Amino acid sequence: MSKCKTKKLDLGCWWCDPKHSRYSEVSFSFPALDPCSAYISLNEPWRNTDHQLDESQGPPLCDNHVNGEWYHFTGMAGDAMPTFCIPENHCGTHAPVWLNGSHPLEGDGIVQRQACASFNGNCCLWNTTVEVKACPGGYYVYRLTKPSVCFHVYCGHFYDICDKDCHGSCSDTSECTCAPGTVLGPDRQTCFDENECEQNNGGCSEICVNLKNSYRCECGVGRVLRSDGKTCEVPVLCKSNAIEVNIPRELVGGLELFLTNTSCRGVSNGTHVNILFSLKTCGTVVDVVNDKIVASNLVTGLPKQTPGSSGDFIIRTSKLLIPVTCEFPRLYTISEGYVPNLRNSPLEIMSRNHGIFPFTLEIFKDNEFEEPYREALPTLKLRDSLYFGIEPVVHVSGLESLVESCFATPTSKIDGVLKYYLIRDGCVSDDSVKQYTSRDHLAKHFQVPVFKFVGKDHKEVFLHCRILVCGVLDERSRCAQGCHRRMRRGAGGEDSAGLQGQTLTGGPIRIDWED
Repeated sequence: MSKCKTKKLDLGCWWCDPKHSRYSEVSFSFPALDPCSAYISLNEPWRNTDHQLDESQGPPLCDNHVNGEWYHFTGMAGDAMPTFCIPENHCGTHAPVWLNGSHPLEGDGIVQRQACASFNGNCCLWNTTVEVKACPGGYYVYRLTKPSVCFHVYCGHFYDICDKDCHGSCSDTSECTCAPGTVLGPDRQTCFDENECEQNNGGCSEICVNLKNSYRCECGVGRVLRSDGKTCEVPVLCKSNAIEVNIPRELVGGLELFLTNTSCRGVSNGTHVNILFSLKTCGTVVDVVNDKIVASNLVTGLPKQTPGSSGDFIIRTSKLLIPVTCEFPRLYTISEGYVPNLRNSPLEIMSRNHGIFPFTLEIFKDNEFEEPYREALPTLKLRDSLYFGIEPVVHVSGLESLVESCFATPTSKIDGVLKYYLIRDGCVSDDSVKQYTSRDHLAKHFQVPVFKFVGKDHKEVFLHCRILVCGVLDERSRCAQGCHRRMRRGAGGEDSAGLQGQTLTGGPIRIDWED
């Protein structure tokens, strides 16, 4: 019904005005009707949110007959429109329409709200603006617009009736308690869903979707939620030797992307801008924070220079800033036979959050520590020397390692009863062990005379090492302390971190001891 307060009626009554020699039109004014008393009822059972579409019983329905009138949900259709996301294929159609906003109070009058259609996993694939009014009888009326496409249907929902808590003599029957996530409606009996998204966007950095008695945060195309469930970020791939960032073009726009070292720039593949860099380049900063190794950089987007410009211009603010962070654990356990098993890949430890930071245990042919055994498993005699080293697959400046312990076992089992320590608490336990100086602070090289365990059945030896990573400049770190006998491993200390990760077992070296 039209909201216009004055309506012109042609009653066929015209007269001539002699003074001005013209005709005048007669107009009458009528008050606009209150939508609370002039509405169309929507009572079809299939409109209810509990009704799931079954195309074997008929085709999906569409509200293409709805066109700007006032409506009231009654009967089996429900009490009111749902104010939370409805999954597709409900309410008798493919794309159910729900109210993305809370219902008004009676004193609010007519308010505007967004109505969303859910489809293909998107709670608001299509949207329009509708009007809502709370009526004195404790119900709502809606001025609904015609959907632009089919198949869309405006949904109704049965809301819960509140539990009544008596106070005193229980004479006040209006005292009601609603479940968490719901609020009491204007009839003082119905519990309506609380729209958490209306307060500070639910704490979501981008998209807040209201759900029944709850809500969730979502991100735009090309971005993912962080572990906090609220903040969106561009996904970062943390590899053992590189960091990769793929930023969707719609986020980049016409900007040019580069890292802290501006010589490292993004490359477009048509849909994304790719930036690939290592832990040692492009201005990447590597720090040790508590029990993690943290590598960070910053992707900056600035307007591209126009053709022919001299380049001598400045921009005070960046148009796009994307912090990039990869986290790696500090503590590693490497279990390796004297000779790497060529069928196994290098040891890679998965961090709790993002990346992997690999170490390997190599057996070298001499004290130059340059040529490891690769092609065959050697057989060493007891009078020979064994040269072994802890080698990082990725060499990163600013970090150093401490071989906290190395022990040998006659089998590949790390928890066997027989153990012989070569290094313990960062100290050499066997005086025959010699440590060499390495150019890389992460690499450690050792020499030890070949030995075997007592017993004719013990013809093999396996080696297991525990490595801790620290910052080179941290003078108070465990690595800086070096040999530290009788060290207390209290709870919460950096050496109390769990030995989590994979165990790489290879070899073993065969001991020729009979001659």
